[in-house]
Amino acid sequence: MEMTVIDKLTMIFKYIISSFMGIELFLLSLLLFLFTILNIKKNNKIVKIISIIICVGFLIGLMIAYRSYAMESIDSLIRLLLSYLYFPSMVVYFFIILTTTVAFICTILSTKMAKSKKVINCIVLSFLYFCFMAIISLSTKNHIDLSVVNELYKNDTILAFIQISNIVFFLWVEYTSLYYFYKFLGEKFD
Repeated sequence: MEMTVIDKLTMIFKYIISSFMGIELFLLSLLLFLFTILNIKKNNKIVKIISIIICVGFLIGLMIAYRSYAMESIDSLIRLLLSYLYFPSMVVYFFIILTTTVAFICTILSTKMAKSKKVINCIVLSFLYFCFMAIISLSTKNHIDLSVVNELYKNDTILAFIQISNIVFFLWVEYTSLYYFYKFLGEKFD
């Protein structure tokens, strides 16, 4: 389907004006945009709360209106996550390494992060880099093409490194999420 940018924008505009749902979605998005702009200018707590309520209401409304599609999407996401845990791909693994690199740089540059959190980040991120370098070394030594998924399963050591580093990464993400959530609650209620 070869379309220019103008053709695509025209198609989107036709969708917006063709149905009540399109107009409603456009108005809700415009309202959210306006509240965001107001928040940038005034940094008002009421505007923040209203923006969050609009976002959450928008998502809940879509989930109710398209209940079967929402459930199917959630099921697909869970299946994809589980299939990745059992059958890892190097594309996702490289994305994890990219994420850890950004987190490592943020850890090094941060002046507000607690020392204990910095130590845990450095330990986990160093372990993930070790696993990544070991995978690259093993694939080079054994002449394994990492872009071919079937070859990934030929070497149990590489597969073990990928699966263990994935578990460590997901545990670290959970720990980091809980850490910042606890910190957020501590600031709000102290």
